[in-house]
Amino acid sequence: MVKALGGGGDRLAMLGQTNPVVLNVTLNKSAVYPFGHEEYTLGISAETRLKRSEWGMTYGLDGDMVGDEVTLRFGFEAIKQ
Repeated sequence: MVKALGGGGDRLAMLGQTNPVVLNVTLNKSAVYPFGHEEYTLGISAETRLKRSEWGMTYGLDGDMVGDEVTLRFGFEAIKQ
């Protein structure tokens, strides 16, 4: 669940903890889809990095079994109704 905060920024709630995150959003394209449904379509990508430990996910951090930093990437496509 990502909620907008006043003043710019988002919060991510996960595993009972809520922390601020910044989503880097890119407008990929906004145009009529060239084939298939041929409807006006909007494509957006978003990305953020977070540390697993900030949400209490510390298993495997000791001894470097797994990394602490994780990159989350999202792709969205919307069709105009």
